[in-house]
Amino acid sequence: MPSKTIDKIKKIIENALRLIFAAGECFVRSDKQDTKTIDPKSREGLIRDVIDKISNLYIPALTGSFEKSASPLLAYADSALANGNETTESILEMLREVMDILPWEYSYEERSDAPGLAARIGWAELIGPKAPFKSDKFCLGFTLIAPYTLYPEHKHPATELYYVLSGTANWTLNGDTAPKNPGEIIIHPSMNSHSMETGGETLLALYIWVGKDIMTLSQYT
Repeated sequence: MPSKTIDKIKKIIENALRLIFAAGECFVRSDKQDTKTIDPKSREGLIRDVIDKISNLYIPALTGSFEKSASPLLAYADSALANGNETTESILEMLREVMDILPWEYSYEERSDAPGLAARIGWAELIGPKAPFKSDKFCLGFTLIAPYTLYPEHKHPATELYYVLSGTANWTLNGDTAPKNPGEIIIHPSMNSHSMETGGETLLALYIWVGKDIMTLSQYT
């Protein structure tokens, strides 16, 4: 893999982290007294915790590789980059150059009630225990969901923070549903059931996983 390509991917990661820090700025701890007034299990408290956990981390060494992908998700690559906003436009343009070499995957077993999801839902993890940039501290990657697709209810041990890059979709957490737009943050507490459903736009969202267990994969509920 040419070093220029690796440098591009590193810049994407740096840009992704900057977006999260900027969007979560109002949640970052300003002083010790302030933290006492925030419920650590609340949305604000969980967002603060994720940002705190990644704020002093660095991009780990590259131990894997980036190869040409044969993922069916690449059929939605262009549309996944088409519905951002002024804030996300820069990273979307950077992603355009590398979408076909990101490690797109889908780890769930086939569902008889929802066939073909592997061709419509997936993620590319850049940092993580099994990612090209190996880390046991956190995961960072991108989730893509094709138009008119339900990502069924699922859960996992890791606390998950999403930042929407492109596309508006309905996000559901523990039965409460709300549309989320580019630039918005979504938090999924550990082992809390959640789902996403797209309309006419492909969804592309940045995700972070933190917590004691970032190895255990997500499971449908």
